[in-house]
Amino acid sequence: MKNLNANDGGAALREVVALVEERTALRRSTIAIFDLDGTLFDNRTRTMFILREISEKFDSKCPALSAAFTRFQDLAVIDYSLDVTLRRLRVKGPAEVRLIEQEWARRFFSDEYQKYDMPLPGAKAYVDKVHRAGATVIYLTGRDVGRMLVGTTEVLRLYGFPVGVAGTMTIVKKESAQDDELFKKEVSGYIDRLGEVVAVFENEPANSNILQARFPGAASFFVETQHRPGAPRLRPGIRRIPDFLPAGRR
Repeated sequence: MKNLNANDGGAALREVVALVEERTALRRSTIAIFDLDGTLFDNRTRTMFILREISEKFDSKCPALSAAFTRFQDLAVIDYSLDVTLRRLRVKGPAEVRLIEQEWARRFFSDEYQKYDMPLPGAKAYVDKVHRAGATVIYLTGRDVGRMLVGTTEVLRLYGFPVGVAGTMTIVKKESAQDDELFKKEVSGYIDRLGEVVAVFENEPANSNILQARFPGAASFFVETQHRPGAPRLRPGIRRIPDFLPAGRR
């Protein structure tokens, strides 16, 4: 995959599909790895819905949060970090912040609220193209089996992503406490035995670097959404894309 156009993310996305079709015609197995949060899905809408619900359920205990939703206009206020989001919403009282953090965590890391995520532009159509071309689509996510596997499957099905059918696999963590980077590093060894990985899609720089090192022959894509603060620099050769739309449709 080293010949992909490094300056045109759209062309590189198309070439991945073409390569899968070529390998499939030769009866060769190919794999495309997709992260979920921040890669295929924008989960800021999940946080927004949760905070709105908290503000309504605990209005007397969360006056600043309730007031924030009277002037809420832009999803851009929702940051990767909840504490940053609350500061932007002018929620500062220690007791109110603690209550919001507890209620947010209980909801955010659960099956029920994943349905409020929104697919990134072009994500469903692109994953479908890769799958139809013959690749095995692996959803590799830091969500955990106990709290989030059911909701993960449901939201993928809700938005029409290929899931639960031949040529798809969903891999989540066994334990919520496991470090995401260690999890993806360990499971990449298993994936490496399944076939030729032709493409990897991530929104976390550390994970992008780990997976590119494991699969140097694959096309590595970094989706420019949100990621952890203090992330490392991307390794050379990882292509940045804003979403999965062809360039002319943005």
